[in-house]
Amino acid sequence: MRNTVQRDLIYKVVCDSSDHPAAETVYARARAVMPNISLGTVYRNLKLLVSLGKVREIPLASGGSRFDKTVMAHAHFRCRVCGEVTDAEVNSIDALAEELRSGSGFEAESTEVMFTGICLKCRAKEKKAV
Repeated sequence: MRNTVQRDLIYKVVCDSSDHPAAETVYARARAVMPNISLGTVYRNLKLLVSLGKVREIPLASGGSRFDKTVMAHAHFRCRVCGEVTDAEVNSIDALAEELRSGSGFEAESTEVMFTGICLKCRAKEKKAV
């Protein structure tokens, strides 16, 4: 499969993002560079990039997804106040998968760990409001 200019741009947008953007955010950023790109093109290419293992999809319990340039297993944190998704520094994801395998015999093929709570910025805002 050959790369297209649109796919290359979408991949670059995700790789240049540190905020785990939603498809609509990827679309807005790509459109700033290529005004004629369509939202459908962004969705199709994100799906393809995920299937090729170049981008990781982070499904959210509230619906929708975010996209991440880091495809290896790692944890995320989602703020329930502002909705920001960030990488969570957790050293034991591999240990959890091993514990699952040794305890139940299940073999994990992928891992999704999502912590939900209040980020530092929102917590600081709440403290100021009190």
